[in-house]
Amino acid sequence: MDSTHGLTSRQRNGFAAAILAVFVYLLLRNSGVYPMVFADEWYYSQAARLQPLAKSTLPSYLYLALFGHTSQCGTGFLDCARILNALLFVAAAPFLYLLARRVCGALPAAALAVLCLLAPINSYTVYFMPEAMYFFGFCVLSWAALAWRSWPPLAYGAALGFVLGVLAVVKVHALFLLPAVLAFMVFVSWGPGGLLRFARMAPALLVVALATKAALGYMLAGPEGMQLLGSFYGDHANQSKGNASIMRLLEPALGSLRGHLMALALLYGLPLAAIAAQLAGRQARQQGGAELRALQVWSVLALGAALGVTVLFTASIAKFGESEAWRLHMRYYNFVFPLLWIAALAPLQPRPCPTMGSGPMGHGRGSSVLRVVVAGLMLGGVLYAWHALQPRYLTSFVDSPELQVVLENPLVLPWAVLAQALLLVVWAWRPRWGAVLLLCVALPVWAWQSDRVSRMLLERARTPDAYDRGGLLVQKMLSREEAGKVVVAGDGAGLLRALFHIDAPGASFVELQPGAPLALNEIPARDGWFLVVGQHVLPAGADVAVKADGFALLRTTGLAGSLGRVEFREPLAGGVLAAVEGLAPSESWGAWSDGAQVTLTFAQPLPRAARIVINANAFGPNLDADFTLVAGGSRTSFRLPPKPTDRVFDFETDGTVRTVVIQVPKPTAPADIGQGGDTRKLGLALNRLELAAR
Repeated sequence: MDSTHGLTSRQRNGFAAAILAVFVYLLLRNSGVYPMVFADEWYYSQAARLQPLAKSTLPSYLYLALFGHTSQCGTGFLDCARILNALLFVAAAPFLYLLARRVCGALPAAALAVLCLLAPINSYTVYFMPEAMYFFGFCVLSWAALAWRSWPPLAYGAALGFVLGVLAVVKVHALFLLPAVLAFMVFVSWGPGGLLRFARMAPALLVVALATKAALGYMLAGPEGMQLLGSFYGDHANQSKGNASIMRLLEPALGSLRGHLMALALLYGLPLAAIAAQLAGRQARQQGGAELRALQVWSVLALGAALGVTVLFTASIAKFGESEAWRLHMRYYNFVFPLLWIAALAPLQPRPCPTMGSGPMGHGRGSSVLRVVVAGLMLGGVLYAWHALQPRYLTSFVDSPELQVVLENPLVLPWAVLAQALLLVVWAWRPRWGAVLLLCVALPVWAWQSDRVSRMLLERARTPDAYDRGGLLVQKMLSREEAGKVVVAGDGAGLLRALFHIDAPGASFVELQPGAPLALNEIPARDGWFLVVGQHVLPAGADVAVKADGFALLRTTGLAGSLGRVEFREPLAGGVLAAVEGLAPSESWGAWSDGAQVTLTFAQPLPRAARIVINANAFGPNLDADFTLVAGGSRTSFRLPPKPTDRVFDFETDGTVRTVVIQVPKPTAPADIGQGGDTRKLGLALNRLELAAR
């Protein structure tokens, strides 16, 4: 493309002004919105701001290091994160322009870059998550892959490796683009001497990418930062590898792939048809030129790699519930979508909306027939998606914002189908007219609808719920040190919403049964605070500091007169306990119960006024059942969540009682419920016990 066809000075100023306007608009639109995505926003905020990077289970060290500076904004850290998000997001516009400029005119390229900023993906600027930064990084990677491909093989491989390595320290998902980059290098190297060129490029890419990721990780987080996937994704990968066979993954993977293909046809029918026709037809490939062919190949490879990983991820978590198997996680590859639009605009001449007529590309009998065939097949896919996508597949504005823009209102979907059909018919007849209709009508309407739905959904998030109000009260009422001693009790993702607002290291949460009365033994035995959220009747004797609509803040006190502590991961003989029955052998974390009851015999008689604190969690069917603790003539029922939690028991004895019994309601072998081959009758996991006199 001749450089003289670039933007004039006035046009460049207009382009810059449009980018600035989008930036300002995003700041205004995102203001006043409460956090929305949990547990993600809490994990990223905690890792960036409340703990050393070395302790982060998420290997996004570059993102965490940058967004950790939002702590300088005090309680306004979320607003500062949104400013950074918006800045990084709009910074992608020049690279989108440069990418589009390689295959179409300057004004269409500038217009498309701005329209991409107005697409549903801009919704990620409102979250404390790395998606906006990753979008910027992928645009840089795409530009580098296309613009530098004439470089010497070693330099090209090393340069792409460096960019990819940096991107992998923003989100580790960048490593899953390696197959796409390597395949693109095969394409770039194709021809005489290509094998030698690829043999130089590929090792340089791999070595520099991994070295860059490891070096940045080490600089930011020390030795822990050199892990390839980090503990969070590494553990998930190991569990998936150990628990799922290929045949077990095949069915959910195919089901997920079907949903994603339908969604892509419904939303991006014209760009996909244009790419397919260009790559499949020899005449079209010749007329399109090397730049367009390279862009199309890169787009298909990047989309394929990211989509493949998404499908496998969905299949790997299908075992956690039917809903997980049918979620469409388009956010794991929607950063590729602008490339599809760019590929569809190739027929445009260097002017924003060229006069409709025949263009230089895609003409001739063979090309016309191929376009009609491809358009017909894609139209069939669009109509099938209209029929079959809902209600089986689950979408949300976080998982798949592009699809949610269409599905949020049932009246919009038929119009979207009609628009896609019209675009395909016009493109099959005249590619240039199809590109004009796409740029000048379809994309502006798409941006308008996206903005309308985004504002509607964000408006709902401007109303605080009880978890927001409770967390904000704690933040304002307590010092940071005191806030770190808060335990939040409730149910669901709201627990992390409250912790997000409390914003103090050390704050934690426990789960309660929805609407169930709060038992006295569920109040932590520690000096601090207990924030109870939801409609829970408080027990008599609770020290209530604040009672408000939907939540209560209680003071808690620790153990006085401690008589000993038992760690069930350690040998039990010769300590507080003289004997134990009903426990499996100790493990690194503690010990499982094995049978209908656990009998704990203490070395000394229990105090007449005794308090026992047990840290434990329930297994399987016991999650919704009552355990019973028996000490002398006292019997107390209690329930346990799936994560380790303290339970406090106060009782009176005659001074001779040495035995405490925990009765297990539903001892169950994992083998009996399809969770491996363990035949022990498990009920609860005992981690720790502490004995005190009241």
